[in-house]
Amino acid sequence: MTRNDDELRRLLDEEAEHAEATKDDPIPASALARAKRPNRGKSVMFSLRLNPDELAAVQALAEDQGVPASTLVRGWIIRQLAAEHAGATDTATMLDRLETDVRVLRKLVAS
Repeated sequence: MTRNDDELRRLLDEEAEHAEATKDDPIPASALARAKRPNRGKSVMFSLRLNPDELAAVQALAEDQGVPASTLVRGWIIRQLAAEHAGATDTATMLDRLETDVRVLRKLVAS
C-alpha cells in the first residue's frame, strides 16, 4: 500500500468508529429540517423582534446545532405549524417534541 492508501484507510477506520459510536444519537435538527422541507418555491421574508438575551440564546442554540439561527427558528415554526395542523395526537410530532426535550435535558445534566 502507498502512503495515500494508508491515510485513506486510517480516515475510513476513524469514520467507521465514529459512526458506530454515535449510531444511537438523535439526528441533528439541521438534518431533519432539510429532509422535511421540500422545494416549495419562493420564500417570503418574515421578521420579528427579540430582546438581546433572547437573540443570544437563539444564536447559541443554533451554533450548538451547527445551523444558522434563521434555519433553527424556521424549523421551530414549521414543526409547530405541523403540530397545530395535525393535532397533539400525531405520533411523529410527539416524537419530535420528545427528542427536543431529551436534547435540552442532556444539556442541563451535562452543565
